[in-house]
Amino acid sequence: MIKRIVMMEGGVETLSYFSHQMAQEFQMLGYAVFFYDLKQEESSAGKLRKFIRPRETVLVTFNFQGLEKEAGVYREGIGYLWDTYHIPCYNIAADHPYFYDDRLKDLPEKYRHISIDRRQKAYFEEFYPEYVSRGFLPLAGTGLRQAEEEGEAEPLEARAQGAAVETGEAGAQGAAEQAAPCYDVILTGNYTKLSFFEPYINWINEEYAAFYWGIIDDLLEHPACTVEEVALAHCEREMGKEPNDQLRIALHKMIFIDLYVRNYWRGKAVRTLVNAGIPVHVVGKGWEELEDVRHPECLKLHPQTDSVTCLEMLADAKVSLNVMPWFKDGAHDRVFNSILNGAVCVTDPSCYLEEELHEGEGVCYVALQDMDALPEKVKDLLQNDSGRNEIVRRGRAIVEQKHTWAQRAKTLAAWIAEDAAQ
Repeated sequence: MIKRIVMMEGGVETLSYFSHQMAQEFQMLGYAVFFYDLKQEESSAGKLRKFIRPRETVLVTFNFQGLEKEAGVYREGIGYLWDTYHIPCYNIAADHPYFYDDRLKDLPEKYRHISIDRRQKAYFEEFYPEYVSRGFLPLAGTGLRQAEEEGEAEPLEARAQGAAVETGEAGAQGAAEQAAPCYDVILTGNYTKLSFFEPYINWINEEYAAFYWGIIDDLLEHPACTVEEVALAHCEREMGKEPNDQLRIALHKMIFIDLYVRNYWRGKAVRTLVNAGIPVHVVGKGWEELEDVRHPECLKLHPQTDSVTCLEMLADAKVSLNVMPWFKDGAHDRVFNSILNGAVCVTDPSCYLEEELHEGEGVCYVALQDMDALPEKVKDLLQNDSGRNEIVRRGRAIVEQKHTWAQRAKTLAAWIAEDAAQ
């Protein structure tokens, strides 16, 4: 029986935060959890060996942390500690498999790949059949203030009414003003200017550059398509049918196309609002380099920060802007974080997201190709406090039930128990 779970910290801050959120639920379910510190490998390695019980322990990690031949868990000529102790390794890949082609080699015997998007899962199963695809597990959200208050956060109106009982109407007005969100529109995420990618597009020769630009132009014209759909169609047209092992290498070498198109649309969404005179608070690196901004006074810059600070800022926002990082059949944690912390999420849709949250259930959808409709959509939300709060209320009820990291941990625990019983 599996009773122990190893998780990772000390790498990417966001992934450590996700892991700690799940660890709380794993512990509630009766598992002992050990965090291996990637910044303190020497001391962690010894503690890890003491924690492990063969056939009672699994690894749950994100983005191949602990699976990249790190010194504390891998030795040349011996291999992974995970194989030595027969430890199943559940890896949640938070990006498309083509980002990881160089890592999807020489992995532990009991490697289990988990996809956060259903189309990414299908791609993995077609192009990496040598590994086990354990399932689809989308990213999830955290309600910071609900957790702090050990219960559901009250809507602003309820807080104001409570203050009225204690302090009278003047006190209620002051409480409402104090609790009111201080950011009309916020986007949490980095930006990379498009010119950064041009050396990667032009790095071979003009013929290859034209090929890459053709894929990019096709994606910008058809933003509902995935990168792999468009890129593979262009490859077949140019080169004929190639074996999958060659295609997956080719896709890996084109990850700059994914990054180009996601930054194109993320930049366009913010620019569209800013140029319409709507202030947007952007939290992350690179936004000072956003191109073609006609109202720079409306672009409010905040430095990149940690997960908790982002959640706190979302809790002080009315509208959270999201552009999917090309997840066409999954969901980003930014959507669920926004709703759980009281902000309506204005986002482009995905097939999965539209199944889980209908229009007005915490989200307002704007298709990328309809970006001109974005300013009016946002203005309507900002001008209607009661309507906006009702949208959040409806969405929060769904997200709290189905899309927290506690729910993801329960799903993983069921998979782990199922696999162990086989």
